[in-house]
Amino acid sequence: MVDTATFRKHKIELTEYDYTNDLQNRVKMSQFSIEDLDVLEEILYSSLRIPLSILEKNLEIPEKRLLSILEKLSDTGLFSIQSEHVIVDKEVRKYYEFQVLKFEDDFKAGMDYLQGLLRKVPIHVLPTWYSIPRSSNNIFESIVEKYLSTPQVFQRYLLELNLSDPAQKGIMNEVYQSPDFEVSAKDMMEKFSLSQDEFETHMIELEFRLVCCVKFVREKGKFKEVITPFHEWRDYLRHVRDAHPAPIYDEEAIERDKETDYAFVEELGALLHAAETGDASPQAVAAECSDFYEEDFDYLIEKVTALELAEGKGRKLSVTEAGKMWLALSPSDKAIYLYRHPQNSLKGENVPEHLCQERMIREAEKCLSSVINSGWVFLEDFLNGIFIPLSEEQLISLKRQGRTWKYVLPKYTESERNFFRALISDWLYEAGMTALGTKDDRICFRLTPFGKELFDYE
Repeated sequence: MVDTATFRKHKIELTEYDYTNDLQNRVKMSQFSIEDLDVLEEILYSSLRIPLSILEKNLEIPEKRLLSILEKLSDTGLFSIQSEHVIVDKEVRKYYEFQVLKFEDDFKAGMDYLQGLLRKVPIHVLPTWYSIPRSSNNIFESIVEKYLSTPQVFQRYLLELNLSDPAQKGIMNEVYQSPDFEVSAKDMMEKFSLSQDEFETHMIELEFRLVCCVKFVREKGKFKEVITPFHEWRDYLRHVRDAHPAPIYDEEAIERDKETDYAFVEELGALLHAAETGDASPQAVAAECSDFYEEDFDYLIEKVTALELAEGKGRKLSVTEAGKMWLALSPSDKAIYLYRHPQNSLKGENVPEHLCQERMIREAEKCLSSVINSGWVFLEDFLNGIFIPLSEEQLISLKRQGRTWKYVLPKYTESERNFFRALISDWLYEAGMTALGTKDDRICFRLTPFGKELFDYE
């Protein structure tokens, strides 16, 4: 388990590397036009000594215009003009070859970008910044393991970060609260009264803090600077957002299976009342519960005897002392009694037995926190948005896949999906925590007020 206290030691000191040069270059890049970038890229991907005539020919830009752009770009330190040639600085070219990727349409500011970013910092500084062992064989992988390895680890890290600068904290909140986890740099500078220099300084620090990063998108013939989380985290957040089941708004079109939230509890109570009168029959239960299905009678008998609320069979069923005490409880207390009784168990057709254990059930129930305020949702849509690991192999973790990284989500077998179906449609329904219905021949459910009370973990 990650020690969250170590997160508080995460301290970035920009003065420990040459950030002023990086800052100046970032400010310059924020002012690039599309034409500026075309010229810059041509220089980057040509030889170290380029005749101006060749540059003009390749770019198809008039000489006067080309010279004007070159003059603007000259303060990047990337090149100098000597004897009708552009002479490229090899070291500065490495810097811009990395940074210019931010302008590509398919650029993903992910782990590869972060790794390149960390290479700018002296290697002996990184263990101090990120509180990792200096003996680490791979500093980057150690940082990933400590801060980014799973969604829970990274979310915990963000909560522990406690940014002291109000602008940085504000930018972070804006990014993570935006619908698509992306905000305009211009909007942030205006909102927090930041100059371009101040903004880029904050962004350098936020990138090293793993919070968010900058990229450029083409918009109306210009480049727009935007801020997003690192690609893998943004991809995960968007996936979770998109997988969240949409609420069913026309609730009047839903046909409920049973009219009351405690229908199963009421049917058990009706059976026990009937047993007390010596008429433990399906008709007696139906007389008290209008939604009762007679084919469920044998199951009710099985349940009350398993819970030791009654003993015997059929019409000879008799209520135990525990059953009499149970009948005196409120509906919610009756439901809790069922939910917590050690002899009560989740069972379902084609449900793996090893999943029907209390530990697995409690873990699976956590998925319900996502629909606390959703009202009615379709069951299958809900199942498609579940990311609860049922085994070690299903733990969500950041993994390299070929040349990219990704938070790998669990994939469920049909029998595992049956487990979640039974959890909602049988186990929690019987305890009065879910209500069931159908709409357009599709099963739907909602958490009852009692269910909301139990599964609201915040």
